Amino acid sequence: MSAIETSCTFETSCTLETSCALETARTFGTPECRQWRQGFFERLPTLAEALAAGFVDVARRHGNAAGNRWLARRAAGLIEPERVCRRFPTLAADLRRAFAELRRQGETPLDGIAAGCAWLETVETRLILGAFNASHDDDALIDYARAQARGVEDVRHQLVGNIAGHNRRQRLGLLPPPRRLSPLPGATLSAQARARAARIARGPNPLTPPRPGVPALSLFTWQRAPLMTLAVADTLALERARARARRHGIAPPSLRLKPASQLARLSCERWWRRQLRRLAGRRLEQVLREARRVHKRAGIYCSELTLTRRRAQKVRNRALLETLEAINQAGQTYTLAELAELGLANPDHRRAELMLRIRDTEVEARRLGHVGLFFTLTAPSRFHPVLAASAQRNPKYDGSTPRDAQQHLQALWARARAALAREGRGLYGIRVVEPHHDGTPHWHLLVWAKPEHAAAVTETLRGYAEAESPEELYDRGGQKTHARFKAETIDPARGTAAGYVAKYISKNLNGEQFTRAGVEGDHLDRYGQALTDAAPRIEAWAATWGIRQFQFLGLPSVTVWREVRRLTERQADTLQQWEAATRPRPSIARVLHRVRAAALAGQWDRYLRLMGGPNAPRKLQPIKPWSIPAFRRGQAGDDISHASGEINPGLIERGRYGDEIRVPKGLVVSDRRGHAAEYLTRLYRWEVRPRRRLAVGGVSGEFSGGGAAADPWTCVTNCTDPAFYTNTTRPGCTDPASYTTTTRPVSTAPASQPLTTLPRHLLTPRAPTPDELEAQLARYREWRSSEAARAEVENADVEQRLIRALARRQPPHIPRPPTAAPPARPGAGDGLPAPH
Repeated sequence: MSAIETSCTFETSCTLETSCALETARTFGTPECRQWRQGFFERLPTLAEALAAGFVDVARRHGNAAGNRWLARRAAGLIEPERVCRRFPTLAADLRRAFAELRRQGETPLDGIAAGCAWLETVETRLILGAFNASHDDDALIDYARAQARGVEDVRHQLVGNIAGHNRRQRLGLLPPPRRLSPLPGATLSAQARARAARIARGPNPLTPPRPGVPALSLFTWQRAPLMTLAVADTLALERARARARRHGIAPPSLRLKPASQLARLSCERWWRRQLRRLAGRRLEQVLREARRVHKRAGIYCSELTLTRRRAQKVRNRALLETLEAINQAGQTYTLAELAELGLANPDHRRAELMLRIRDTEVEARRLGHVGLFFTLTAPSRFHPVLAASAQRNPKYDGSTPRDAQQHLQALWARARAALAREGRGLYGIRVVEPHHDGTPHWHLLVWAKPEHAAAVTETLRGYAEAESPEELYDRGGQKTHARFKAETIDPARGTAAGYVAKYISKNLNGEQFTRAGVEGDHLDRYGQALTDAAPRIEAWAATWGIRQFQFLGLPSVTVWREVRRLTERQADTLQQWEAATRPRPSIARVLHRVRAAALAGQWDRYLRLMGGPNAPRKLQPIKPWSIPAFRRGQAGDDISHASGEINPGLIERGRYGDEIRVPKGLVVSDRRGHAAEYLTRLYRWEVRPRRRLAVGGVSGEFSGGGAAADPWTCVTNCTDPAFYTNTTRPGCTDPASYTTTTRPVSTAPASQPLTTLPRHLLTPRAPTPDELEAQLARYREWRSSEAARAEVENADVEQRLIRALARRQPPHIPRPPTAAPPARPGAGDGLPAPH
């Protein structure tokens, strides 16, 4: 370290008054030097006093020139903290507090200032998504998502226009034909030049005299120049759209999807809205974790901002569900909010199902003689932003997010599970993920295994959990702790396995449970927070970071359990009719009826035995879910996808992005001999529509509106497929002429003669092969990089600039105020001569 750097330790015990440091700095150097230093102080007004104090001390010790060099070096990497705080007003107070902490924790004040400025610079980079400020409200996010989707569409439209212009020029013969020359022989440039000259000398040209009896046209080489297709525009638009998503920090759609499906997602406003909401929420939460605003003495489990955003999101979702209703073929109508309360979205129902599965799994484990084990896995110290005891900043923290910690634990579990599988040691149970007070996840594993495998399972998990940073496992006295891995054997005499995890499950759902008698503080978590207060924060934490809270291991499919329970006693007649129509084998029917009886009785342990027992492979389980492609039930106008513009010629329903939709229908039941049969469990067909409003007088009725048509106009096009263009009128329409002019093309054919059906291949062009597409892309890029195309773009740009300049020079139009009409002359208009 140089003498100048060593002298900078004055900052810990400097007696110079900071209020006068700027005034003292103005006494050093020439006027040019003072003006040069003033530029640093004006750029960093909140740090000017500290920089001036450092400059004065160095200048007094080593001279004005050394002070100037010190000032230039120390101010080079600094930014103005207030500028960043003003840019994110909702986080300004937290950012200022975190910057002050980093400033105090530095070895010297300027070292702390440098660390704080570096952190604020990363905050600014992370919270600006493209051109969007992540701290803005949801309305601004919606507008920005709409702008990005339109930007992708505009790029594609521009490319389509370019291709149309290229094809028009090619038809008119204004473009040279593509040349496909064979590669030149020769390893050096000179050899290739000689080969080219020899080829030109040997080859015929338009001035070469024709041979006797040989037509002149045979001397030329003819090549076909096909027109470019829209696939070129889609490919280039997709490349630019994926680059646009990466600039925002958003992962583009998977390359395994079709290009049309990828482009449909990237040009969809809803897709951008979902991605931006997820990314903005996670980055805001991570910044607040780094600012030490997520711990037991501030916002436990998650920040207040994240909790507020999650509550607003749930309010929006609830309001949307209230505006939609579902109706089935029996005429039963419910709002989606009512249906959500009847399913597993209701935390009470979800907790009841979880506790039933855990309790009955323990019953089956006891019957098999297996032992219960309870493990706790914790991430290393580098994943925790604060210390557990004092909630102070953790010096080992490396900036990892809760999602990074979750992936670390998943990788650890995958290695341990693979090792146990190689040794033939199976285990089954449940995994619960919950956060520490600072938002870092940890796992609770309730598993069962054979008694002879319990010790090996424990040591295997312990070895993988404690492999990283083993020095963190010992306290100051040298005693090994359970900071990373804790194992307990469940003693039936002390309580059941369900009792071990009941509190964890209640804490991660809604915080409501049956308080155990005689247990003090059973309604509080380990940090003294009420479970009813902690549950919303944990739910917001899991939703923000996309962490699955509960997962069962080695147990049969719960989807089959839920589908079988749909066949209640009220559907017994329908089940008999299905069996009479499909005639499954008696062995298959017996399998289903035994499993159905266990499911309807709520006996998960019996269901577990019938499905093959713990750790049974899925392919060997007798019942599996059954799903089929969804078939279209709409009108002919639904053939066109409004997202991708493609025409769906088949009967399969496709989603917003052109993907095939599969819907669950029931179960596939098989017997021991491999014979299988399908059983229908989805007995109702539901149609979702906007909720019917209350008519005047409070009576529920249809939409009211003008005209004879009762149905309202929708936001989608009502145009029908050309295959169904006829001159028939819409049912209920009293004016055929007005109907045909607004929704269908007017037909001049007689009423008895329908219009000709257009073939599908005329509407859906043939997609080029990969080789053809690559050749067309090369031709397009070559044309756009040619001198003619560049000149055209430059001319258009110059023209636009001239138009804008002319518009700026035009004076603004100021309307003249109306003036009173001049008084009429005497005698004017009355037939009398005017006076002289």
